Amino acid sequence: MNFVRILLVVGWAFVLWATLRAANMGLDLAGDFFFGDMSHPWRGQFNIDFIAHLLLAALWLWWTEKNRLAAPFVGLFTILGGGLFSFAYLLVRSFKSDGSVGHLLLGRHYRSGDAA
Repeated sequence: MNFVRILLVVGWAFVLWATLRAANMGLDLAGDFFFGDMSHPWRGQFNIDFIAHLLLAALWLWWTEKNRLAAPFVGLFTILGGGLFSFAYLLVRSFKSDGSVGHLLLGRHYRSGDAA
């Protein structure tokens, strides 16, 4: 579990660095670059693949969130915040899971007697 936590911290720091670097250009330009790149086939493919992964991660974190009132916000923040939100969220959740990978992956659906 410590290795996963280290990866989450390193990934979060790298995404934060890249975000701050890009934000220097202006946050209002983010949509222009993202959607403007769709005209190039490979950039469009990357962006569509990225959106699909964000949606999958959002659905997974929504499904596993213990607090059903917070779950939709967790999903929304996963899409809007990407790694800045989801890496930090998973790091916090890794400590709440008491070192259990099954608990981390399944959240509220985890049963301590189940093999995972």
